[in-house]
Amino acid sequence: MWHTRLQDAPDASVRQSFDAWISASPARAQAFEKIRAAHEQAAALSREPALLALRQEARARAALIPPKRRFGRRPIAAALLVLAAAPLAAWGFERWYPAPARAPFEQTYRTAIGEQAEVSLPDGSTVRLDTGSRLHVSFTRKERRVTLDGQGWFEVKSANRPFVIKAADRELNAGPGSFDVRTDPGLVRAYADNGTLSLAAGSSSIALGDGKLLTVRGDEAAIRRLLDPVTFTGWRNGMLLFDDVPLATAVEELNRYRKQPIGVADSAAGALRVSGSFRTAETPAFVDALKRGFPVRVIQNKDAGVLIASR
Repeated sequence: MWHTRLQDAPDASVRQSFDAWISASPARAQAFEKIRAAHEQAAALSREPALLALRQEARARAALIPPKRRFGRRPIAAALLVLAAAPLAAWGFERWYPAPARAPFEQTYRTAIGEQAEVSLPDGSTVRLDTGSRLHVSFTRKERRVTLDGQGWFEVKSANRPFVIKAADRELNAGPGSFDVRTDPGLVRAYADNGTLSLAAGSSSIALGDGKLLTVRGDEAAIRRLLDPVTFTGWRNGMLLFDDVPLATAVEELNRYRKQPIGVADSAAGALRVSGSFRTAETPAFVDALKRGFPVRVIQNKDAGVLIASR
């Protein structure tokens, strides 16, 4: 190409050959002038701040693309030349160099007995794990998936990808919002403080509204409104609230936070109904309340711990 040869410091023989070529036809002179003008315009445009920024972005994107997907140097240079000569091509350039896919994220979190932990997820969502819980996180470009064993308070952000909470053998689809999910042997419970939460049930799904608690046991699922959500969510503040529940149930809840569990000696003691609020870390207050207000004996043994028996 004559324009390129003349740019590379031509000697006298090259200049003579060019003069002979261009003087042979007026059409050649016109074509050469168009090419020269186009190159000058491209050079001027390439110095514009907006175009310089786009070129830097193009180089950065090319560097991030995995080796198998990278273009060779010549196609990249040609693409940059087109971009510099035609600023409107920047819209199409995004198609040529898509942003690299998010790398998959895999991590497992655990809490010990009596411990709680705050987990921050890659999308900005958070999970507060209760005592003795396990959370496995698997985020991909297409889906956000977590597997819960225990109890967790979910603050789900964004709806750009599905957020699936696998609890035992159930899958809950969560939209942006706040949810409390818990698994127990043969039982899954989920509370929607706000936002959308649904349970996949065969070919259909069960939607859970604000302030509702979903209970799934075997093939049976039930939804009810919690008049006092603290009875289910109070653990976040270190509180357990009992509202006319069997003593055996209350003791079972307290034992989730104790390395040395409280024992219930007989069914008569276990069937007593109790109400009240207690801190998870203050078991003695619970035992003292039983001794003062219930027909039970509290047997304390250094080795066996605390045993509650009926009188």
